[in-house]
Amino acid sequence: MARYLITGGAGFIGSAMALRLLKENHEIHIIDFEDRIEQAKKKLHGAIFHCGDISKQNTFALLPKGSYDIVFHMAAQTSARVSEEKPGLDIDCNVKGTYYFCKWAREIKPRRAVFTSSMAVYGSHGDNIDENAPRKPVSVYGITKKAGEDFFKILSKDGVHTTIYRLFNVYGPGQDFNNMKQGMLSIFMTQALISDAIRVTGSLNRYRDFVFIDDVLSALLIDPGVYGSNVLNVGNGAPVSVQQLCNIIVSKIDNKRKKIPIIETDSHRGDVFGSYSDTRKLLSLGWNPITNLDQGIELMLPSAIEALKCK
Repeated sequence: MARYLITGGAGFIGSAMALRLLKENHEIHIIDFEDRIEQAKKKLHGAIFHCGDISKQNTFALLPKGSYDIVFHMAAQTSARVSEEKPGLDIDCNVKGTYYFCKWAREIKPRRAVFTSSMAVYGSHGDNIDENAPRKPVSVYGITKKAGEDFFKILSKDGVHTTIYRLFNVYGPGQDFNNMKQGMLSIFMTQALISDAIRVTGSLNRYRDFVFIDDVLSALLIDPGVYGSNVLNVGNGAPVSVQQLCNIIVSKIDNKRKKIPIIETDSHRGDVFGSYSDTRKLLSLGWNPITNLDQGIELMLPSAIEALKCK
Protein backbone atom coordinates (compact mmCIF):
# COMPACT_ATOMS: atom_id res chain seq x y z
CA MET A 1 0.00 0.00 0.00
CA ALA A 2 1.38 3.35 -1.06
CA ARG A 3 0.70 6.76 0.49
CA TYR A 4 -0.54 9.57 -1.77
CA LEU A 5 -1.48 13.22 -1.38
CA ILE A 6 -3.79 14.97 -3.86
CA THR A 7 -4.29 18.72 -3.66
CA GLY A 8 -7.62 19.58 -5.26
CA GLY A 9 -8.62 15.98 -4.61
CA ALA A 10 -12.31 16.87 -4.49
CA GLY A 11 -12.23 18.32 -8.02
CA PHE A 12 -12.88 16.63 -11.36
CA ILE A 13 -9.47 15.07 -12.08
CA GLY A 14 -8.38 14.88 -8.45
CA SER A 15 -11.44 12.93 -7.28
CA ALA A 16 -11.20 10.58 -10.25
CA MET A 17 -7.58 9.83 -9.35
CA ALA A 18 -8.47 9.39 -5.67
CA LEU A 19 -11.25 6.93 -6.53
CA ARG A 20 -8.93 4.89 -8.74
CA LEU A 21 -6.22 4.71 -6.06
CA LEU A 22 -8.71 3.90 -3.30
CA LYS A 23 -9.91 0.91 -5.31
CA GLU A 24 -6.29 -0.29 -5.24
CA ASN A 25 -6.31 0.02 -1.41
CA HIS A 26 -3.80 2.87 -1.15
CA GLU A 27 -3.73 5.50 1.59
CA ILE A 28 -5.11 8.70 0.09
CA HIS A 29 -4.84 12.17 1.62
CA ILE A 30 -6.83 15.00 0.04
CA ILE A 31 -6.57 18.77 0.52
CA ASP A 32 -9.49 20.91 -0.66
CA PHE A 33 -12.05 23.45 0.47
CA GLU A 34 -14.62 22.33 3.04
CA ASP A 35 -17.68 22.64 0.80
CA ARG A 36 -16.02 20.57 -1.95
CA ILE A 37 -14.89 17.96 0.56
CA GLU A 38 -18.43 17.48 1.85
CA GLN A 39 -19.51 16.53 -1.66
CA ALA A 40 -16.47 14.31 -2.26
CA LYS A 41 -17.04 12.31 0.93
CA LYS A 42 -20.15 10.82 -0.67
CA LYS A 43 -18.06 8.84 -3.16
CA LEU A 44 -14.47 8.77 -1.83
CA HIS A 45 -14.99 6.37 1.06
CA GLY A 46 -11.75 5.69 2.91
CA ALA A 47 -9.94 8.86 1.86
CA ILE A 48 -8.41 11.09 4.55
CA PHE A 49 -9.60 14.66 4.09
CA HIS A 50 -7.87 17.88 5.12
CA CYS A 51 -9.82 21.13 4.78
CA GLY A 52 -7.65 24.03 3.77
CA ASP A 53 -6.73 26.79 1.38
CA ILE A 54 -3.42 26.03 -0.34
CA SER A 55 -2.75 29.74 -0.85
CA LYS A 56 -2.18 29.86 2.93
CA GLN A 57 1.24 28.65 4.01
CA ASN A 58 0.06 26.91 7.19
CA THR A 59 -2.27 24.56 5.28
CA PHE A 60 0.55 22.17 4.43
CA ALA A 61 1.90 22.28 7.98
CA LEU A 62 -1.31 20.60 9.13
CA LEU A 63 -0.68 17.47 7.07
CA PRO A 64 0.42 14.26 8.81
CA LYS A 65 4.17 13.83 9.07
CA GLY A 66 6.02 10.98 7.45
CA SER A 67 6.87 9.90 3.93
CA TYR A 68 4.65 10.06 0.84
CA ASP A 69 5.14 7.99 -2.28
CA ILE A 70 3.54 10.32 -4.82
CA VAL A 71 2.13 13.80 -4.24
CA PHE A 72 -0.20 15.18 -6.93
CA HIS A 73 -0.59 18.93 -7.14
CA MET A 74 -3.92 19.30 -8.97
CA ALA A 75 -5.53 22.20 -7.09
CA ALA A 76 -6.04 25.13 -9.44
CA GLN A 77 -8.40 27.78 -10.68
CA THR A 78 -8.88 26.38 -14.18
CA SER A 79 -11.43 28.57 -15.94
CA ALA A 80 -9.85 30.83 -18.55
CA ARG A 81 -12.88 33.11 -18.39
CA VAL A 82 -12.76 33.42 -14.59
CA SER A 83 -9.02 34.11 -14.77
CA GLU A 84 -9.73 37.19 -16.89
CA GLU A 85 -12.60 38.34 -14.66
CA LYS A 86 -10.88 37.65 -11.31
CA PRO A 87 -7.13 37.21 -11.89
CA GLY A 88 -6.45 37.34 -8.16
CA LEU A 89 -7.97 33.86 -7.81
CA ASP A 90 -5.39 32.46 -10.24
CA ILE A 91 -2.54 34.22 -8.48
CA ASP A 92 -3.66 32.92 -5.08
CA CYS A 93 -4.28 29.32 -6.06
CA ASN A 94 -2.09 28.68 -9.11
CA VAL A 95 0.94 30.72 -8.09
CA LYS A 96 0.99 31.09 -4.29
CA GLY A 97 -0.56 27.65 -3.78
CA THR A 98 2.01 25.98 -6.02
CA TYR A 99 4.85 27.83 -4.31
CA TYR A 100 3.71 26.62 -0.87
CA PHE A 101 3.21 23.08 -2.19
CA CYS A 102 6.77 23.00 -3.55
CA LYS A 103 8.13 24.42 -0.31
CA TRP A 104 6.40 21.59 1.59
CA ALA A 105 7.53 18.92 -0.92
CA ARG A 106 11.12 20.14 -0.63
CA GLU A 107 10.97 19.37 3.10
CA ILE A 108 9.24 15.97 3.02
CA LYS A 109 11.00 14.63 -0.13
CA PRO A 110 8.30 12.40 -1.70
CA ARG A 111 9.33 9.67 -4.13
CA ARG A 112 7.71 11.72 -6.92
CA ALA A 113 5.89 15.06 -7.21
CA VAL A 114 3.38 15.48 -10.04
CA PHE A 115 2.06 18.77 -11.41
CA THR A 116 -0.97 18.98 -13.70
CA SER A 117 -0.13 21.88 -15.97
CA SER A 118 -2.00 22.89 -19.11
CA MET A 119 -1.80 23.37 -22.85
CA ALA A 120 -2.42 27.03 -22.00
CA VAL A 121 1.31 27.50 -21.38
CA TYR A 122 1.87 27.17 -25.16
CA GLY A 123 -0.46 30.05 -25.99
CA SER A 124 -1.29 30.33 -29.69
CA HIS A 125 1.50 28.03 -30.81
CA GLY A 126 -0.85 25.98 -33.00
CA ASP A 127 -0.66 22.44 -34.33
CA ASN A 128 1.13 19.29 -33.26
CA ILE A 129 2.80 20.91 -30.26
CA ASP A 130 5.63 18.96 -28.65
CA GLU A 131 7.13 19.53 -25.22
CA ASN A 132 10.02 21.58 -26.61
CA ALA A 133 7.75 24.23 -28.10
CA PRO A 134 8.27 27.68 -26.55
CA ARG A 135 5.93 28.60 -23.72
CA LYS A 136 4.13 31.80 -24.72
CA PRO A 137 0.87 31.96 -22.76
CA VAL A 138 -1.74 34.51 -23.84
CA SER A 139 -4.06 34.24 -20.81
CA VAL A 140 -3.77 34.91 -17.10
CA TYR A 141 -4.44 31.21 -16.54
CA GLY A 142 -1.62 30.19 -18.89
CA ILE A 143 0.80 32.62 -17.24
CA THR A 144 0.05 31.21 -13.79
CA LYS A 145 0.48 27.63 -15.01
CA LYS A 146 3.83 28.58 -16.52
CA ALA A 147 4.85 29.97 -13.12
CA GLY A 148 3.77 26.70 -11.51
CA GLU A 149 5.96 24.73 -13.90
CA ASP A 150 8.91 26.93 -13.02
CA PHE A 151 8.40 26.25 -9.31
CA PHE A 152 8.44 22.52 -10.05
CA LYS A 153 11.64 22.84 -12.05
CA ILE A 154 13.26 24.51 -9.05
CA LEU A 155 11.88 21.73 -6.86
CA SER A 156 13.58 19.21 -9.13
CA LYS A 157 16.91 20.99 -8.72
CA ASP A 158 16.39 20.73 -4.96
CA GLY A 159 16.40 16.94 -5.20
CA VAL A 160 12.74 15.97 -5.73
CA HIS A 161 11.81 13.78 -8.70
CA THR A 162 9.10 15.73 -10.55
CA THR A 163 6.83 15.23 -13.54
CA ILE A 164 4.91 18.02 -15.27
CA TYR A 165 1.92 16.93 -17.36
CA ARG A 166 0.55 19.46 -19.83
CA LEU A 167 -3.08 18.47 -20.11
CA PHE A 168 -5.10 19.32 -23.17
CA ASN A 169 -8.93 19.31 -23.04
CA VAL A 170 -9.84 16.74 -20.40
CA TYR A 171 -13.47 15.57 -20.25
CA GLY A 172 -15.58 12.78 -18.83
CA PRO A 173 -18.03 11.74 -16.12
CA GLY A 174 -17.58 13.73 -12.94
CA GLN A 175 -17.31 17.17 -14.49
CA ASP A 176 -19.37 19.96 -12.94
CA PHE A 177 -22.25 20.32 -15.38
CA ASN A 178 -23.62 23.29 -13.46
CA ASN A 179 -20.47 25.34 -14.00
CA MET A 180 -21.00 27.26 -17.23
CA LYS A 181 -17.58 28.93 -17.19
CA GLN A 182 -15.35 25.85 -17.29
CA GLY A 183 -15.04 22.88 -19.64
CA MET A 184 -15.99 23.43 -23.28
CA LEU A 185 -17.45 19.97 -23.77
CA SER A 186 -19.44 19.89 -20.53
CA ILE A 187 -20.82 23.38 -21.19
CA PHE A 188 -22.05 22.39 -24.65
CA MET A 189 -23.54 19.15 -23.33
CA THR A 190 -25.37 21.02 -20.58
CA GLN A 191 -26.75 23.53 -23.06
CA ALA A 192 -27.89 20.76 -25.40
CA LEU A 193 -29.74 19.04 -22.55
CA ILE A 194 -31.46 21.96 -20.84
CA SER A 195 -31.32 25.02 -23.14
CA ASP A 196 -32.87 25.92 -26.45
CA ALA A 197 -29.50 26.00 -28.24
CA ILE A 198 -25.77 25.40 -27.97
CA ARG A 199 -24.16 28.84 -27.80
CA VAL A 200 -20.54 28.74 -28.87
CA THR A 201 -18.18 31.45 -27.65
CA GLY A 202 -16.09 32.12 -30.75
CA SER A 203 -15.77 30.45 -34.13
CA LEU A 204 -17.13 26.99 -34.88
CA ASN A 205 -13.94 26.42 -36.88
CA ARG A 206 -11.76 26.56 -33.76
CA TYR A 207 -10.30 23.21 -32.79
CA ARG A 208 -9.12 21.43 -29.67
CA ASP A 209 -7.54 18.15 -28.55
CA PHE A 210 -9.95 16.21 -26.29
CA VAL A 211 -8.72 13.45 -23.98
CA PHE A 212 -10.91 11.22 -21.80
CA ILE A 213 -10.47 11.26 -18.02
CA ASP A 214 -9.53 7.56 -17.68
CA ASP A 215 -6.76 7.98 -20.24
CA VAL A 216 -5.48 11.02 -18.34
CA LEU A 217 -5.32 9.07 -15.07
CA SER A 218 -3.30 6.34 -16.77
CA ALA A 219 -0.87 8.96 -18.06
CA LEU A 220 -0.43 10.60 -14.65
CA LEU A 221 0.54 7.28 -13.10
CA ILE A 222 3.35 6.67 -15.59
CA ASP A 223 6.75 7.49 -14.15
CA PRO A 224 9.10 8.55 -16.98
CA GLY A 225 11.89 6.94 -14.98
CA VAL A 226 14.45 9.63 -15.70
CA TYR A 227 15.32 11.38 -12.47
CA GLY A 228 14.82 15.12 -12.50
CA SER A 229 12.14 17.26 -14.08
CA ASN A 230 10.14 15.62 -16.87
CA VAL A 231 7.51 17.29 -19.06
CA LEU A 232 4.83 15.31 -20.92
CA ASN A 233 1.91 16.32 -23.13
CA VAL A 234 -1.37 14.51 -22.46
CA GLY A 235 -3.86 14.60 -25.32
CA ASN A 236 -5.25 12.49 -28.14
CA GLY A 237 -2.97 14.13 -30.68
CA ALA A 238 -5.78 14.92 -33.12
CA PRO A 239 -7.68 18.16 -33.78
CA VAL A 240 -11.46 18.25 -33.41
CA SER A 241 -13.31 21.37 -34.52
CA VAL A 242 -15.94 22.95 -32.30
CA GLN A 243 -18.46 22.25 -35.07
CA GLN A 244 -17.56 18.55 -35.04
CA LEU A 245 -17.79 18.44 -31.25
CA CYS A 246 -21.26 20.03 -31.22
CA ASN A 247 -22.47 17.68 -33.95
CA ILE A 248 -21.42 14.62 -31.93
CA ILE A 249 -23.10 15.92 -28.78
CA VAL A 250 -26.35 16.67 -30.63
CA SER A 251 -26.30 13.24 -32.29
CA LYS A 252 -26.10 11.53 -28.88
CA ILE A 253 -29.09 13.29 -27.40
CA ASP A 254 -32.48 11.81 -28.20
CA ASN A 255 -34.24 15.15 -28.33
CA LYS A 256 -37.69 14.85 -29.82
CA ARG A 257 -38.87 18.32 -28.86
CA LYS A 258 -36.98 20.10 -31.65
CA LYS A 259 -33.68 20.39 -33.43
CA ILE A 260 -30.92 21.87 -31.28
CA PRO A 261 -29.42 24.90 -33.07
CA ILE A 262 -25.74 25.77 -32.75
CA ILE A 263 -25.10 29.53 -32.46
CA GLU A 264 -21.80 31.43 -32.61
CA THR A 265 -21.26 34.29 -30.16
CA ASP A 266 -18.35 36.64 -29.43
CA SER A 267 -15.08 35.13 -28.21
CA HIS A 268 -13.49 36.01 -24.88
CA ARG A 269 -10.03 37.35 -24.15
CA GLY A 270 -7.33 34.73 -23.66
CA ASP A 271 -8.94 32.16 -25.95
CA VAL A 272 -6.82 30.58 -28.69
CA PHE A 273 -8.05 29.52 -32.12
CA GLY A 274 -6.71 26.01 -32.04
CA SER A 275 -4.13 23.58 -30.73
CA TYR A 276 -3.45 19.88 -30.53
CA SER A 277 -0.70 17.82 -28.98
CA ASP A 278 2.27 15.79 -30.09
CA THR A 279 2.18 12.89 -27.60
CA ARG A 280 5.01 10.77 -29.00
CA LYS A 281 7.02 11.18 -25.81
CA LEU A 282 4.22 9.79 -23.63
CA LEU A 283 3.38 7.05 -26.15
CA SER A 284 7.02 5.90 -26.04
CA LEU A 285 6.55 5.19 -22.32
CA GLY A 286 3.76 2.71 -23.03
CA TRP A 287 0.73 4.99 -22.71
CA ASN A 288 -2.05 4.61 -25.23
CA PRO A 289 -5.41 6.44 -25.09
CA ILE A 290 -8.23 3.91 -25.48
CA THR A 291 -11.37 6.09 -25.49
CA ASN A 292 -12.15 8.14 -28.58
CA LEU A 293 -14.35 11.23 -28.50
CA ASP A 294 -17.50 9.48 -29.71
CA GLN A 295 -17.15 6.78 -27.03
CA GLY A 296 -16.23 9.30 -24.35
CA ILE A 297 -19.29 11.48 -24.95
CA GLU A 298 -21.47 8.35 -24.84
CA LEU A 299 -19.95 7.43 -21.45
CA MET A 300 -20.28 10.99 -20.17
CA LEU A 301 -23.91 11.61 -21.09
CA PRO A 302 -25.58 9.57 -18.29
CA SER A 303 -23.72 11.49 -15.59
CA ALA A 304 -24.74 14.79 -17.21
CA ILE A 305 -28.39 13.71 -17.30
CA GLU A 306 -28.21 12.65 -13.65
CA ALA A 307 -26.46 15.85 -12.53
CA LEU A 308 -28.94 18.06 -14.36
CA LYS A 309 -31.96 15.90 -13.42
CA CYS A 310 -33.02 15.63 -17.05
CA LYS A 311 -35.82 13.30 -18.07
